[in-house]
Amino acid sequence: MDWLRQAALTRPEAAALITRAGTLTYAEMDRAADAVAAIVIGSGPEGAVAFWGERDPATVAAVWGIPRAGATAVAIDPSLPPAESMHLTREAGARGLWAMLEGGIDTLLRRPRPAGGIPEGMPGRARFIVFTSGSEGRRKGVVLSGDNAAAAVAASQERLGNGADDSWLAVLPLFHIGGLSILWRQAATAAPVVLEPEFDVTRCVRLLPTVAFASVVPTMLRRLVEAGAHGGGALRGVLVGGGPADPELLRRALSAGIPALQTYGMTETCSQVCTVAPRDAERDLGTAGRPLRGAEVAIGTDGRIRVRGPMVAAGYLGEAPRDDDWFVTGDLGEIDPAGRLVVWGRADAVIVTGGENVNPVEVERELRHIPGVLDVRVFGEPEPEWGQRVVAEVVLDEGARLDEIRHRARAALAPAECPRRWEVVPRIDPKLQ
Repeated sequence: MDWLRQAALTRPEAAALITRAGTLTYAEMDRAADAVAAIVIGSGPEGAVAFWGERDPATVAAVWGIPRAGATAVAIDPSLPPAESMHLTREAGARGLWAMLEGGIDTLLRRPRPAGGIPEGMPGRARFIVFTSGSEGRRKGVVLSGDNAAAAVAASQERLGNGADDSWLAVLPLFHIGGLSILWRQAATAAPVVLEPEFDVTRCVRLLPTVAFASVVPTMLRRLVEAGAHGGGALRGVLVGGGPADPELLRRALSAGIPALQTYGMTETCSQVCTVAPRDAERDLGTAGRPLRGAEVAIGTDGRIRVRGPMVAAGYLGEAPRDDDWFVTGDLGEIDPAGRLVVWGRADAVIVTGGENVNPVEVERELRHIPGVLDVRVFGEPEPEWGQRVVAEVVLDEGARLDEIRHRARAALAPAECPRRWEVVPRIDPKLQ
């Protein structure tokens, strides 16, 4: 199931990555992945190797090359504070961090192929570790196997009908399952990925009608609609995930000719478990559609969404595998009479802002370490563009300045975790914590 190797053998000259700098073929990306694999193999015994999840061709080569070398690929958010990144790599048992080579993808392509070649990688036992925000106040490493990825890709393709001629716009981070899954889906059909280094709304408005599919979070879709984006051309589906989408936003997108398809999934399910089919965009509006092939979805007595299937991870890093087939999510929802999933929202206190999960307990812990902060409460409040925004109520020591607290918070927290509204209060009501 080394889709990149397979694509390089069957369609070597087909476009694999389309970037602002040019196009890279599947033969070229296969050669770059072999170069990464050779470096990893030469660096020591098997284990885990971390990589910065930047949207760059050299990073894509690492996504394929690290598991091809027999190592576990550990995706790390490059915007995390250094101390947090080091903690996560140690927790994952990473023996090294894949650093961007000077010259990037060109340097990899200039390296000679190893004598004897690199054996076919990405077997079912291949492992990826992708960190997600847990409800206990810490990030958790989800262990995904090659078999999980294969099941997820096959089920997604059956629902969406994407093929070799269908390009996919990638603006989601490669340290998230949403971004990684695009690479897997497209290589499985030897189709192009239109890889953007960041989400530039003006540029994406121009690109949208030129691709067949795209993946966004609700915040991105809102910005696209407000910027006058429209469908047409080759566009067949825009997957909207990372949290429930406002039905009114979906209606506006459909009115603009953008086939917005709400999807439900998470890191633990290797991306999708439910997705609206392109032909059902209008009929299934307001739902996440029906379960994909092989996936089962149920609602527990507590109202939580439960899922099972071959795409669901066995467990978390450092924890014993689940002893139950069903994975109990942190989301509330219902199955409507037509068998479609309706997601209500989070059951716990996690704040979903711009498609990112932010745990208030973790943010509070970091803010309490800042000199001058005596007490703090972090929570989410509705916000039209982001879905929710992070709010911090703080009790400050005498003489402490809020602008200095904000400055230190930006250095200590990931961008999504930084409060967007601050309020200085005389005390924190313990009933609210």
